[in-house]
Amino acid sequence: MSKGYWVVTGNIHTPLGMVPYINKFTAWLPTVGARLLIRDLQSEVREGTPGSVNIIVEFDSKEKAVTAYESTKYQELLNLRLQNSDLSLTITEELIN
Repeated sequence: MSKGYWVVTGNIHTPLGMVPYINKFTAWLPTVGARLLIRDLQSEVREGTPGSVNIIVEFDSKEKAVTAYESTKYQELLNLRLQNSDLSLTITEELIN
């Protein structure tokens, strides 16, 4: 089965305001079987305008990534993030050859 991923890019405009979200998000990830693979808050952008934040979260499948995003708990966390950042989140699937 292919892994699922959240690919997050963008900017944080209120860093201190993100602290509650980050703490709760980090604690929540293991409860949905997810792993934080990449968290780079000062990425060196070479092409395009994705912002300085890059985060990749891995799930056991794309379906689990979708279910986690749509969960009541994450939607509550999302409200904490939205007021302090301009981030895009894409749910995608691992390429298996």
